[in-house]
Amino acid sequence: MWDVVVVGGGPAGLVCSEKLASRGLEALVLDDRAEPNMDKPCGGMLTERAISEFGVDERILEREIWGVTVVYREGEPFTVDYEERAGGNVHRTELGKHLAQRAVSAGAEVRPRERVKGLAVRRGHVEVSASETFEARVVVGADGVNSLVRDLLNPRYDRSSLGFCVQYIMSMDRELIDERFGRRNEFYYGSDVSPFGYAWIFPKGDCLAVGVGALLSRVRGNLKNYLEYFVERHPIASRKLEGAKVSRFDAALVPLSGFTPRICSDRIVLVGDAAGTVSPISGEGMYYSMVSGKIAAETIYRAYRRNDFSVKKLSAYQKRLRKRIGGDLRWGVWLQNYFLKGQSSGVGSGIMSDKSMQKLVGDLLLGRRSYTQILLRSIPYWIKSKVKGALGD
Repeated sequence: MWDVVVVGGGPAGLVCSEKLASRGLEALVLDDRAEPNMDKPCGGMLTERAISEFGVDERILEREIWGVTVVYREGEPFTVDYEERAGGNVHRTELGKHLAQRAVSAGAEVRPRERVKGLAVRRGHVEVSASETFEARVVVGADGVNSLVRDLLNPRYDRSSLGFCVQYIMSMDRELIDERFGRRNEFYYGSDVSPFGYAWIFPKGDCLAVGVGALLSRVRGNLKNYLEYFVERHPIASRKLEGAKVSRFDAALVPLSGFTPRICSDRIVLVGDAAGTVSPISGEGMYYSMVSGKIAAETIYRAYRRNDFSVKKLSAYQKRLRKRIGGDLRWGVWLQNYFLKGQSSGVGSGIMSDKSMQKLVGDLLLGRRSYTQILLRSIPYWIKSKVKGALGD
């Protein structure tokens, strides 16, 4: 009988297992990949708050990020730079190794190549069927957007709640990356690069993560066509990517509607993508996933001390998580609709021409402020742009 079985070895599951094991609970992580988090489709940006709050080893950062470049169709590109590091780009496999090693050092057991086939809540425990049947007092569902654990609590995501991302990993000489991209991540908006989303270029050591994301319900045809246009014919991106070679193609679904309706029940807790902890506007997921794993571990430990794993006891997790990141996810949906819905350029050029607003966009994309703060600070610029539009100026 395990105290906790964690299904899925991404950042949320590994952080959760590390925190549980460090408090003396017997935690088992089951992951269906050869290594936890191996080659997970993702741009790989860790914001500074994720690096510092969770003590991520800086040696796994492939490239430090000190700013952003934003390109939108109807205006000139702009850059936002900071006087300190704002984040770092990583390979997800290396991040997985790092977090798994930490979990194991804390006392957790991590088992790769374990595909979970079913779960059943029994009286007093949960049975998890994989290569064998594991019994646990609590199960943590950290198994992503297509979560088997989530299916016990909620209906499947519909198309309007999901994002679809396609991405190339492209090799390029390190000196060229330094020259063309430096220490900035690049974000591109406009209907030419995505039907309802954005494109990105995230430089690493000797490669680039180059992708396009869109709301799944808005995708018509093959989204890869947008990626090929972006790489081969976009007036700015194609020049910067000249000489880069595609080494891998990835595709993935991402939850973009905020929290899943139910993120806990008797003896079950959802974290990470399974709980919907992804920003609908920036697509940032790793920080929110790690926060969810940490808070879930703290809640489970308290329940363990009282030997009470009822939904009433575990619902403290949902309350704490909503208080901590709920504002970002809720306002992220609003920002997604405002900036993207019905706007061919993706971002209003009137607002984006203001230097102060550009700084707020940089803060948003790099997770340097809460979305509530960003909204409050952006209201004057939004009103100003509306007045100019009404006057035809």
